[in-house]
Amino acid sequence: MRNWLAAPVLVGCALFASDAFSVSPKDLVARYAEYNGKRINVAGEVVSSEEMTVMYLPSPSGETTPKEGMLITLSPDMSNKPDPLVKRFTKSLRKTGHVLAELEGQFEGAPDRALGHQACCRFRLQVEHVVSLK
Repeated sequence: MRNWLAAPVLVGCALFASDAFSVSPKDLVARYAEYNGKRINVAGEVVSSEEMTVMYLPSPSGETTPKEGMLITLSPDMSNKPDPLVKRFTKSLRKTGHVLAELEGQFEGAPDRALGHQACCRFRLQVEHVVSLK
């Protein structure tokens, strides 16, 4: 009887497993077309200003200074019903202007800068889940 009761719990856990691709910022820049339209998980520094919120990514040419910005937006669900981690994420951004975060969401990439304030970015991540803050 105990084994029968455990089965639904295991099946339930599998249903909530993430289908997102874990991607390094460097790999995301180099192979953005492969991830376009997919759910990804990426970690990095998120910086916020009055105009926009971005995660800086390494330059495609391998320079040490970040040159690419990925526009960060919250999904409608995250905006309307933020969980405690999302509230910490947005509070940290308002207070300090930056936070180290691991984010998961829908990725959009383009060959040219067409996204964000004054078309500053080639990439956008619509955040569906804040995985962790550092």
